[in-house]
Amino acid sequence: MAQLLPFPDLTQRMLAAYIDLAAFARGGEAAEEIMATGEILPRIWDLTTIADPELRWDCWTWLDAFVLWLNAQHAWYSADHTPACWPEHPPLVRELGTLAFLRFQAGEATGPLPLEEWHRYALPGYLDRTRDQRRACEEKHQPWPGRAAHTRHANDDAAARRLRLFRDDCDLTSDDGEESVTLRAL
Repeated sequence: MAQLLPFPDLTQRMLAAYIDLAAFARGGEAAEEIMATGEILPRIWDLTTIADPELRWDCWTWLDAFVLWLNAQHAWYSADHTPACWPEHPPLVRELGTLAFLRFQAGEATGPLPLEEWHRYALPGYLDRTRDQRRACEEKHQPWPGRAAHTRHANDDAAARRLRLFRDDCDLTSDDGEESVTLRAL
């Protein structure tokens, strides 16, 4: 018989970061103190915002626990499972961070509506948006199929062409030296 498993707990560092964000969002004196430090607060659902290596480690391990929980509690069919190689796929990491934190917030609510909305919108949205990525790695990890297209997009020639188009579009001086903006259809 399948077991109901508790949702993974945030670590103390993660809770502290969350509390700082909540204080900042409320405004007032606490927010002013945070702003005075000039510190950019980490968003624990987005690993790219976390500079503290210990907090980042906590978030990685919490996300891993979340994926195990998600697969055990919400993936009835193997097609709904998130593959073990999810950390090797940046789009999945970003999706999972958001999904996990939304689920944490829903579980902390004092009423059932946020959790019902997570089940109705967030979880099916994640499953739909990531279906092809997850399915590609069902048997074994597959490297990023878009790598060649990204390499072409990021190469120096393509970047120079884009910058030329941007520069041409943003030409703010007319022939008479007066500032003007000319809107162009691309």
